[in-house]
Amino acid sequence: MTKAAEADFEALLEFIRDDRGFDFTGYKRSTLGRRVRKRMQEVRVDGFAEYQEYLTHHPGEFTALFNTILINVTGFFRDPEAWESLARGHLPRLLEKKAHGEVRVWSAACASGEETYTVAMLLCEALGTDRFYDQVKIYATDVDEEALLQARAARYADHDLEAVPGALRARYFERAGSHWAFRTDLRRQIIFGRHDLVRDAPISHLDLLVSRNSLMYFNAETQARIINRFHFALNDGGVLFLGKAEMMRHGSLFVPADLKARIFVRGPRASLRDRLMMIAQPQRGDGGERGAQALRLREAALDAQLAAQIVVDAAGTLVLANAAARSLFGLSGADEGRPLQDLPVSYRPV
Repeated sequence: MTKAAEADFEALLEFIRDDRGFDFTGYKRSTLGRRVRKRMQEVRVDGFAEYQEYLTHHPGEFTALFNTILINVTGFFRDPEAWESLARGHLPRLLEKKAHGEVRVWSAACASGEETYTVAMLLCEALGTDRFYDQVKIYATDVDEEALLQARAARYADHDLEAVPGALRARYFERAGSHWAFRTDLRRQIIFGRHDLVRDAPISHLDLLVSRNSLMYFNAETQARIINRFHFALNDGGVLFLGKAEMMRHGSLFVPADLKARIFVRGPRASLRDRLMMIAQPQRGDGGERGAQALRLREAALDAQLAAQIVVDAAGTLVLANAAARSLFGLSGADEGRPLQDLPVSYRPV
């Protein structure tokens, strides 16, 4: 890619972020560029600048582009040996500590829901239906609204359920015309919602966090930030379940429980200094620009604060909002740069 094309590509990513609130700047450029060019070929547009113009005049193209970028490759019991390790070796120990308390699970980047419902089946098998109703709360999130619609519907074709053992299929799925539907009564324990792993505050007080083969789409710097958020999200001794293609490069935050299955246990909390330095670590090859690193440090310092904090400039524009403020006031990264008076936080009672 020429320097001119690189500049046009970065401008396209900024346009997508500002116009639609999808921030892909943390994704690996090689993977991202391949997928964007694939979509450009399908609509017969040659350059990134021309494709940005095309998006301006064809807003429906955003959905097709996001579907191309966010390839939702998933399935029930994908990598069955890893799921077996979780079910036999780690869930029993986790649940033993939660004999009477709530069991909180986050299925991050859940795509069309197969892994979310896999977790639900394993928990129901371990606890029994009554305890599952009483104790389990599963939060399933993704950045892709279309995938979330599929996940909420919980309807799957015969071939989708090929990896589900017959006994589990009989217990947890019901015929719905030509498809199978996950049991409605159990779905009440699952809350689906849109969430951006890079920009949105993490769900907290978790016992189990399942995020399989989603980190691989991000560059090293963004992966470090997400892993730090996962560490913050989990309780002491909480379990993180990654995909087989992903490695854990932050040993001070998580301890391997089954490295082959990519199952990790939350380690002791790192010092604030270590957390900030990890988040601010520049990506290889970016030259370590001091201005960008200083900005990352300021953002990381704000996010580390428990109190909600927002920064407004002299013109009344929202400049920064930390993780606590984004969660409390319903803000997102797309709100930064907007006049404060245009946002609900300026007039909503707190």
